[in-house]
Amino acid sequence: MIIDQDVPMTTIEVGDVVLTRVLYLDAAIDPEATGLTAQEVRSVPWAEPLWADGDQVRAAACAWVIQSGGRTIVVDPAGNIDDILHDPGTTEAHQQAFAAAFVTAGIDPGSVDTVLLSHIESVGLAFVRATDGPGSWRPFFPNSRVLMSDTALASFGTLAETEMVAEAFGVLVADGLIDTFADGDLLAPGVRAEWTGAHNPGHTAFHVGDLDAPAVTFVGHLAVTPLHLATGPCRPQHAEPERAWEWLQSAVVDGRWLVGPLWPSPGAVRKVDNRFVEWRAA
Repeated sequence: MIIDQDVPMTTIEVGDVVLTRVLYLDAAIDPEATGLTAQEVRSVPWAEPLWADGDQVRAAACAWVIQSGGRTIVVDPAGNIDDILHDPGTTEAHQQAFAAAFVTAGIDPGSVDTVLLSHIESVGLAFVRATDGPGSWRPFFPNSRVLMSDTALASFGTLAETEMVAEAFGVLVADGLIDTFADGDLLAPGVRAEWTGAHNPGHTAFHVGDLDAPAVTFVGHLAVTPLHLATGPCRPQHAEPERAWEWLQSAVVDGRWLVGPLWPSPGAVRKVDNRFVEWRAA
């Protein structure tokens, strides 16, 4: 495994909305974890050096922050590394390191009012184990609530794939810390939800910018890696792989930034003149 931590920060401005990527680490992992084969990774001519390393796929533990209209919203923070984040022996060290990463990015964790989830699959950094024992969880961002689609919450009983996820979300549901939105809702000025399904029943994408021509789209897990923009339907990842692929193809609009919560640095790509171009600091 190859791990990078010293990389430039990604900040994208869309009118008055500011998007900031808070990075914990980038790593190269086996492609099977993303539903790809080594052959599929090698088939993408633009895979290396940013999105792949040989046959391995590059991925990240990070969080995107949306600042809009006085709101500070964290999107899908550090998902899919629950075994690392919530191991009793190491969780405190990871929490402190993540908090430091936010401070370095100029974002006070206490200023975060919402953790926005594209779907239920992982606990991530939405909340962490409290110190008073098993079955007790608290928001990592102390003044935040969790926001997810009404479809995701309604499907919670069938979406909790692990005991940890079921336990953690169960506590938040019981404590009344989860809010919901519907398909098409405006979540903050310039930020709109689009229910997609396809990955799982509650999966949702988020658009930033004009209603008819978003400047940025958070694709959630419809593309676990940018390589999924080119490798076709991914059956190991999605309940409805063909529909996920169809949605991705519609999202790839010239000039629109696409963002994924697990994508490695710089974390955003767009299509320009029939090729994918990564975000670069000015």
